[in-house]
Amino acid sequence: MITNERNELLEFLALYKNNELNNRLKSELEMLKTQHKKEISDVKKFPKEICEALYKCKELSEKTNSYSTLYSQLLREWTQLKEKVSMLKKNNRKLHGEQILLQESCEEARRLSVEAHEKIYDLWTKQQQVG
Repeated sequence: MITNERNELLEFLALYKNNELNNRLKSELEMLKTQHKKEISDVKKFPKEICEALYKCKELSEKTNSYSTLYSQLLREWTQLKEKVSMLKKNNRKLHGEQILLQESCEEARRLSVEAHEKIYDLWTKQQQVG
């Protein structure tokens, strides 16, 4: 079997003349050289790309830190505002209770005033009738 494969390869090589084989090898070598140059060029670009990527990472890291600081500050301010709103709601409920008490006191004072006015008017009318 190995002998058969060897014989087939020998026949295949016999079909090519030496010049044709050399030309083919030269063209393949040129293709490989071109491909090698391209890959070397790509490899030479890596340090620049790495530096750019590091710079962008540094910028993003600084922005992230800045946003984190701003977020913390806003969170503190939001918490303070939430506490102020809670305090103002509590004061509002207290003032509303006081307003209700004042309204009730005013109504009571008005009622007492009307009663006093009626008593005074009654006394005055009696005095007018007597006098």
